[in-house]
Amino acid sequence: MDLSVTTLNLLTKLCNIRKRIRWQIRCNYVSPEGNAIFNILFYENYSNKLYGDIAFRQSDEAVLYCNFADFTEANTTNLTDLLLDLINYEKSLLYKETKNYD
Repeated sequence: MDLSVTTLNLLTKLCNIRKRIRWQIRCNYVSPEGNAIFNILFYENYSNKLYGDIAFRQSDEAVLYCNFADFTEANTTNLTDLLLDLINYEKSLLYKETKNYD
């Protein structure tokens, strides 16, 4: 499995924003033609509870499915775009949480 450097950096950045989550990738399906479907799973560090799940096609990184906390997908079709949206979503949650302490 070869993920682009951009994708790896975005996954790392997402987990650095929300320190309580980690990610793992696994292959779900490979067709006879060699087309693979992968899942990126996000888990909470301490409870191992599933926090999010993204399914995408390896060949073009097209997103097939996204379930990430309370994030509502804005019809993002590319994995890179979705990860950028998730980073902005997590930053907005963090901002709201810290704003409540002021």
